[in-house]
Amino acid sequence: MDTESNTNVVAARLGQPITAPAVDLTAFNRFLFGLLVTAIYVFLLAPILIVVFTSFSPDMRNTYSLSQASLHWYREFLNSSSFMSSFKFSLVLALLASFFATVIGLLTSYALVRFLGRARTLGQSIAMLPMMIPHILISLSLLLLLTQLPIPEMAVLVIGHVLICLPFTIAGITASLEGVDPDVEAAAYTLGASRLRVLWEVTVPLVAPGVLSSAIFALIISFGDVYIALFISGPGATTLPVEIFSYVQWESSPIVAAITTVQIVMIILFGLFIERLVGLRSVMRI
Repeated sequence: MDTESNTNVVAARLGQPITAPAVDLTAFNRFLFGLLVTAIYVFLLAPILIVVFTSFSPDMRNTYSLSQASLHWYREFLNSSSFMSSFKFSLVLALLASFFATVIGLLTSYALVRFLGRARTLGQSIAMLPMMIPHILISLSLLLLLTQLPIPEMAVLVIGHVLICLPFTIAGITASLEGVDPDVEAAAYTLGASRLRVLWEVTVPLVAPGVLSSAIFALIISFGDVYIALFISGPGATTLPVEIFSYVQWESSPIVAAITTVQIVMIILFGLFIERLVGLRSVMRI
């Protein structure tokens, strides 16, 4: 056993935090590592930047000229009744799905952490099943349900989006609940509070960052879904991704880049909202 291992063993016995050995990199190796990280970020972000630049194209060509930048395609998006109606419908659907997925995820996570005990692993595996099932299979199942039972299309869409969002809300809220000391809840019980009151006034405020971040993730996932909406939505109830999918089958113009840029800006604003409200570090701890 080397000296570093001996030091870690002694530190563990003394109750001190174990620190990983520092990696000694030369200046040239640090430069190469930084270059590699930069190249990865450029590879990931370059397509997004190309889409943003293309949205300012002055004509039908999917090109960008700095001297001829125009907001023409954003005006086209705002003046398009089909795109705007699908955008509003997607937003309402995402808000409903996010709300129900977060409420159900909170109750499910509380039950997993506080009541299941040894069966918690099995319960978590069952809760994560929608993440492992392809969305196209979930869509087909909901389509068969819609043909057998007189359920409104909107209700089936919400059910489908809640299903695909639940694993993310459960995972995020469960991780936050693990950081809550059960003795805090026990103290509230000894003061005469009911379980429901303890959940609402003690537990929920403590896990609020995890609940909020889970709701935002659910909103983004629901807003960008294609498969379920493609199978379930009908005339007058088309989501924005499906409307874009139908549009690009017949023609291609920078209006799609403009719509995509609007969605990117929405995601950035959600991140800034979380940072302003609770702090991004607190949210990302999940």
